[in-house]
Amino acid sequence: MPNQYLLKLIKIYNSLKFIKSNFYNFKIDLKYNENIFKKLSIDSNEIKLQLKSLNYEYTDENLSWHYHLFAGLKKYFKDQKIKILEIGTFDGEFTSFLSEIYKNDQIFTLDLERNDSQFINTYSRNEKSRLKKFLNLRENNLEKKNINFIELNSIKIINHFHDIKFDLIWIDGDHLNPQVTIDIINSLNLLNANGILCVDDIIMDDNFKKNKYVSNEGFLTLQHLEKNNLIKNYYIIKRINKKNAYQKKFISIGFLKNKQL
Repeated sequence: MPNQYLLKLIKIYNSLKFIKSNFYNFKIDLKYNENIFKKLSIDSNEIKLQLKSLNYEYTDENLSWHYHLFAGLKKYFKDQKIKILEIGTFDGEFTSFLSEIYKNDQIFTLDLERNDSQFINTYSRNEKSRLKKFLNLRENNLEKKNINFIELNSIKIINHFHDIKFDLIWIDGDHLNPQVTIDIINSLNLLNANGILCVDDIIMDDNFKKNKYVSNEGFLTLQHLEKNNLIKNYYIIKRINKKNAYQKKFISIGFLKNKQL
């Protein structure tokens, strides 16, 4: 028989979620993100134009704000030709977006080898039909001339890019330790002095119970690096919708303070 005390707690928790969701104020979170952009001299009006040109809506509640962020960072680098690294290609949709925003820049994106057990056993790719569909979609998204796709476990990234530095790095791979910490440290060492490191799915809640896809371990690593004066981090809310009322995910924006780690 289920624990009655536990059932009561679950009922209270769900009630609180319902109440918070119904009183969620979209404008507060929108203003929060736009204030971070303003602090970083990122033009929100420019972002709106860039997104609209590629058929994305600025206020789409389901659109992750890393689209907004990378559209806005284009102006940060001005006319400089840059190199971008993406750790975690997934289906290549965001990579394709990057290739349109940064048409004259080189984009390197990497993901696990297609026969890697971790790759096969996540996101239902262990079903042959789904795997084939996924790989076809990814291939179509990566067909741009400025995209360099590499099947590589990111743990080997330093050896692979031993003679290349990057201006903009996006970490969206494994969000659990030890891999997320390895990816952050390796990326900082691959970053140019004036480069920017961004990390997806940052969870600041100490009470968050990790699952097989996300945890707060990336945040703890970034926090530790900042406390030791190696990086300065800013955080924007990942999606601006009702779920933010009870569980927020963030995207980090980091600036290197010391080249030697």
